Amino acid sequence: MSRIPLILIPFAMNICFADVLFTDNFNDGDDNGWTHLGAASFKVINSEYFVYSQGSRGLGLTLNGNDSGVMSTADYSILCSILVECGTEAGVLARYTGEDQWYYRIVLKPSISKIFLERKKNSGPTITLDQYDFDSSFGSRYWIRLQVHGDSVLGRIWEGSPDDEPDIWHLDAVDAVQQEEGSFGLFAGGFGKNKVSWSSIFDDVVVSTAISQNLSQVSWGFIKYMDTLK
Repeated sequence: MSRIPLILIPFAMNICFADVLFTDNFNDGDDNGWTHLGAASFKVINSEYFVYSQGSRGLGLTLNGNDSGVMSTADYSILCSILVECGTEAGVLARYTGEDQWYYRIVLKPSISKIFLERKKNSGPTITLDQYDFDSSFGSRYWIRLQVHGDSVLGRIWEGSPDDEPDIWHLDAVDAVQQEEGSFGLFAGGFGKNKVSWSSIFDDVVVSTAISQNLSQVSWGFIKYMDTLK
């Protein structure tokens, strides 16, 4: 996909000093170009992207990139809206290269009002890199950003509109295990002893080069570190 001038993307006007690499607002009514993995259904309804399953435990991933489904650079920032209707988790992921390979993801879990920054293998373990208490609920829409830049992995979540994006990072980790471009993606899942239905809705996906904002270098991890010095 060719690069699109930033001024043409009204829901990403808060991005400074970044080139837009990929966008999809699903207004065309389909998800052509997205690759589906896992036990889920994927459907665009009323210009929103549903990832869901009716009575099956598991995880559904949908992947894309600006270069034939793969990102052209390993350093990028993913922004999208997310609404969890039901289920145990949903979020965004970066640098996905295969079932047996590591990738990074932000996981929203409304049932416990937390978000997690993780390094994960679909065929193996999950490593928690950071976590943040966030008062979330089923049926509410949020904005999520996941950024990978070198060995820096950052994330944040907020309510409102893209223009309300905070200047601090709620999730912050240094991890050099996965440095390949890979694909970015969206995911949702439902787990537990009993089979239950789960569903999440995504919209207004924007992938850009790593963003630079006036205060974005002040991460949540830095604030926590400064508190230890008081």
